[in-house]
Amino acid sequence: MTSIQDQYTDLIKQSQEASQAAIETWNRTIQQAFGQLPTPSFGSPEQVIDQVYDFAAQVLNAQREFAKQVVATGTAAAEKVRDSVAQTAATARQN
Repeated sequence: MTSIQDQYTDLIKQSQEASQAAIETWNRTIQQAFGQLPTPSFGSPEQVIDQVYDFAAQVLNAQREFAKQVVATGTAAAEKVRDSVAQTAATARQN
């Protein structure tokens, strides 16, 4: 049987790994968005405005997905900690 400290350490490691994965996903998305930037053209002002706002939309969508992943990761980690504490408390009451 593992101690509560071991369980907590494992949960922290899992949370860190999930956060790192979310950050890496966000970085890839941003790199893809920058890779898709149109080459500067001296088109009409309307075209330039459309290009700028299209890019801003891509960045905003990437940020939205990153925020959702961070919240999901934090929620999952908090639930695991809560369940672990409840299980440990129940075991302690039985003993």
